[in-house]
Amino acid sequence: MRKSMSRQAVTALAGAGAFGIVCTAAPPASAIVGGDPVADGKRPFVVQIEQQDDDGAWSHFCGGALIDSRVVATAAHCTKFVVQGKVKIRLVMGRADSSTPGGTVVTGDHFSVYSHPEFSTLTNTDLGLIVLDNAADQASAALAPLRTKLQPGRLVRAAGWGRTDLSDPDKPSRLREARLPVTEFDTEGGTWDKQFICAGTAATRVAPGDSGGPLFDPSTSGSDKAVVYGLVTGETNTCQGLFTNLADPTIWKPFRKPLASHGLLHVVPTNAGHPAEAA
Repeated sequence: MRKSMSRQAVTALAGAGAFGIVCTAAPPASAIVGGDPVADGKRPFVVQIEQQDDDGAWSHFCGGALIDSRVVATAAHCTKFVVQGKVKIRLVMGRADSSTPGGTVVTGDHFSVYSHPEFSTLTNTDLGLIVLDNAADQASAALAPLRTKLQPGRLVRAAGWGRTDLSDPDKPSRLREARLPVTEFDTEGGTWDKQFICAGTAATRVAPGDSGGPLFDPSTSGSDKAVVYGLVTGETNTCQGLFTNLADPTIWKPFRKPLASHGLLHVVPTNAGHPAEAA
């Protein structure tokens, strides 16, 4: 998770969760503040992305969301390290407690990673896709139609593993989620892309390192799937929870060709008013 300390400076992309320092290592473990534990099997679409440490052990890297049986969406500021060959990752699906051996582990030789080529911390481009060679056994979430607008005050949810107290470095192993109110997003004089979603409060929020985790609604009428609206990208001076907006049509343009090459172009969401329209 990244943080803006000024209009130009974006910090804490990675490493130790420091503030005010631009880092180039991997993001720290995720955190949900003011949330509750998630029971086994309750959020099967939430994916844990682990990195291989120098000693060969695996540890939490980023969150993600299974948005199709073969596609995991996460943050570009996570996937760019993988594409650059700086980080080796694996996926763990269907496991709420990272201290247990359960779940399905998918290693890097069974998926392909794509990262938004124009990723910028100031624009709504923080999206990476991990395409699985084979369909996952876990149930996937759905994506909101293009141009969906979340109104201020609406309660949505975010989920992740890790710290629950910003002043305490200890991290619980169980997946947690919190209900967050959508808030007005201040673009700070046009510095930030207005397409971003802002959600959360000082007491209930995502926290440094919760990169790539989903912003979702678990109970949309007419569907038995959770609906994912965005992914954790960071925070700004005026927004404590900044989320990539997956209903923005332009964010999908760089992914159309790679998804089509895998026979997965249907993953790109369409416009609710014009079903044939895609990004």
